[in-house]
Amino acid sequence: MEASGRGFHTFLTTPWWQMGPELPDSKGLSVNETATRARAGLLNILSATTIFLLIAAPWLDPVIYIGPFVIFDMFAAAATGLTPLSPTGLLGTLLTMWIRPTWKPAQPKRFAWILGGSLGVLCLGLRLSHVGSAWIIGVVSTCFILTWLEAVLGFCVGCWMYRMLFECEVCEIPYRPHRRTA
Repeated sequence: MEASGRGFHTFLTTPWWQMGPELPDSKGLSVNETATRARAGLLNILSATTIFLLIAAPWLDPVIYIGPFVIFDMFAAAATGLTPLSPTGLLGTLLTMWIRPTWKPAQPKRFAWILGGSLGVLCLGLRLSHVGSAWIIGVVSTCFILTWLEAVLGFCVGCWMYRMLFECEVCEIPYRPHRRTA
């Protein structure tokens, strides 16, 4: 499901709490993949900053502040899509308003964002349980890798897991082998 024929961009859906627009060519709701990748880039910067602070300035205790933000952001996006409740979803959407959207099915993204929120809960739970910072850095590093894969390579691990677990037909990721030229 590439960009729709109309090529429109949505900031708010109707109704506002709907996960994404329902496009004529799609089965179910859709999510703007371009804005999703921008959001992943923002979350990647946030996770890199958190890792840096955990190593360079652990007394600042960044997980206590960033953890609840990421948890809210992930679960808000899973519930209502990129807008209107997800802060990084709003910013990612604003950053990509002038770029033609690419639409993807909403179900795999919702699954991925629930997994991301669960990683946030795990990270905050480890911090509140006074577990060593090496474990917390490990969880945040996992978040860093996952958001990097989404933002830079366009590969959503949660979406891939959803496709493997639920045999989602609309989630087919076309494989285009590189053609060698002689």
